[in-house]
Amino acid sequence: MRFDDRLETTLRQTDDPALGLPTKWQLLLDILAQNSQDFDPELVVLGLQKVRHFMDTIPADIREQIVRALAGRLQSVPLMLLLSGDVPAVASAAIRGAQLDDHEWAEIVPQLSTRARGFLSSRRDLGPMTLRALNDWSSAVFVLPGEAPDPSTPDATLEPVVPALETSASDQRKEEQFDVTIDPIDVIRFEADEYGTICWVEGAPLGAIVGVDIAEPAFDDGPGPDAYGAAAFRQKMPLENARMRLCGAPAIAGDWRINAVPFFDGLSGRFNGYRGILRRPNLSETAVIPKNYADDAEHIQQLLHELRTPLSAIIGFSEIIEQQLFGPVTEDYRILAGNILHDAGRLLSGFDDLSIAATIETGTYVAEEGVTECDWLSQKLADRLHGLTDLLQVRLNLVHADAVRPFAVDHQTAERLFSRLLSAVMIGCEPGEVLDGRFRTELGLHATNRFVLALPKKLLDLDESALLGSGLGSIDDNDAAPLLGLGFSLRLVRSLARSLGGDLRFYHQALIVSVPAVSDGRSNYKNGEQE
Repeated sequence: MRFDDRLETTLRQTDDPALGLPTKWQLLLDILAQNSQDFDPELVVLGLQKVRHFMDTIPADIREQIVRALAGRLQSVPLMLLLSGDVPAVASAAIRGAQLDDHEWAEIVPQLSTRARGFLSSRRDLGPMTLRALNDWSSAVFVLPGEAPDPSTPDATLEPVVPALETSASDQRKEEQFDVTIDPIDVIRFEADEYGTICWVEGAPLGAIVGVDIAEPAFDDGPGPDAYGAAAFRQKMPLENARMRLCGAPAIAGDWRINAVPFFDGLSGRFNGYRGILRRPNLSETAVIPKNYADDAEHIQQLLHELRTPLSAIIGFSEIIEQQLFGPVTEDYRILAGNILHDAGRLLSGFDDLSIAATIETGTYVAEEGVTECDWLSQKLADRLHGLTDLLQVRLNLVHADAVRPFAVDHQTAERLFSRLLSAVMIGCEPGEVLDGRFRTELGLHATNRFVLALPKKLLDLDESALLGSGLGSIDDNDAAPLLGLGFSLRLVRSLARSLGGDLRFYHQALIVSVPAVSDGRSNYKNGEQE
């Protein structure tokens, strides 16, 4: 019998001290992934043992990159099974990049972990044998990592958000046995591990949800949370009404909202994951952008581009007339040109808001990395809103505590967020009123900058639903008001803040905006004080 000696050569290379461990691991994976029938079976076993041995010393992110590079070339069933038991990121890359036939996938489904079966169920190219095997094993009993919670001592901190998570295996199977996929599911209880991978569910078939990642934003048409949810996970903060998209069976496919809290080991304090619920959004949480536009952000952007083009021409000619660049113009024409400039500016600002709302709603908004000092931001906001404060006869008073950490946000995004908030709320001020805003840093596991803005008199008696409503009558009719209304502006600020890992809240007749602060050594701030 003839054997291929390439594997033997590769195994000898793994003993070369001149090669680093990642290089040796990659060489082994590359050769074993080919699944050559001419390889000596004993050498294959030895190669798999070395792969497993090196996994303990190579960082997970490097292993993930190497496995991702195998996409489309991983044809070895034993190697795929070995990699499927690695950390979620590596297991996901292996399962989604493997090229096995329907029979091979069906054969190994019973040998896969529940998490790995969840990753496999998200593939769109599975054959009927594999789908049948996944369905047969969807109600398999498994135990969560760590010690099972004691039903007699429920965690009081989780009760407001998460009902009891315990359920018997027979009840789980009974629920799934009578699950009818044509009937949508409204609530799903879940638990995710420390990597963000959902590893336990109640209220939906296991194979449809287990394996979904809540730590990384959804990409293209795949499942996952929005940027706010992913940022909250990274900072180990509670997830409150974060957007989530699920794919697959009609019963669970579509938009969801997450409410979940992190949980930690009682003795060591080690982060163990999240527990919470997924629920369908209610009517008040539906997108500002019409639903049929949700998957068509490019069309919205194209429309706004086509509207900006003639508007820019109008602004240019109006400036020529107002500034008399081509010669003297009567005062009436100059006043008319000034009015056109004002209205065009409002339109342009409204277009920008619509553009940002569309990208946030469709999950394509990405903020630039950067750092913004509080002093710079305060001065910039005062300069930018100077004309509006003079027009409305309002005084803007921005103050901050002794030492406010820099915002972990780029200049343009920070200015846009707070200027939209202040200009919208300022419309509710009466002449001579003072609009007070205070910046401060809250320390903790992850530092956060908070901006507390006292509501003006006209808005004090309005509740949250009224402020976020579509319009406020005479306030929105003001010539200086935001083009799309106060409610739209506040919803935009909230969405923008959440996409950065923060939020906008209403508390004691004030608006509170939270935005991540620098806490990773990128500045000379420590413990809230400047060094």
